[in-house]
Amino acid sequence: SEMVWSCRKKKAQTSRRPIDWIVMRNRMSPLAARNKERVGEALDNLSKRIGFRLAPGLSERVIYRELFPAGLTLLDLTEKGSNVSFTMSHVAARQEMRDLIIILQLPELTGAEITF
Repeated sequence: SEMVWSCRKKKAQTSRRPIDWIVMRNRMSPLAARNKERVGEALDNLSKRIGFRLAPGLSERVIYRELFPAGLTLLDLTEKGSNVSFTMSHVAARQEMRDLIIILQLPELTGAEITF
């Protein structure tokens, strides 16, 4: 956190614009767990105190482990152009990626429809 704070101060001094810092949890279990809930609450409190945006996390999915050995990512797959048969897990993972891209608020994508 000290390194991030130092970078934020340097950025503010040079450009007068703060860093748009986004924190996202990765490989989240779909199961409800007390520790998962506590970490979520702690991140929410920290986001308000330190000043970062909290993005929805990506779930732990078998499809990621299936794609990795082939050197593929979720974005490499298309429903028509790939040899992978799409399941509800693929659809849900793609929706998580769309949600992440929307949260990032990239200027290049303002007003664009996110289709993948």
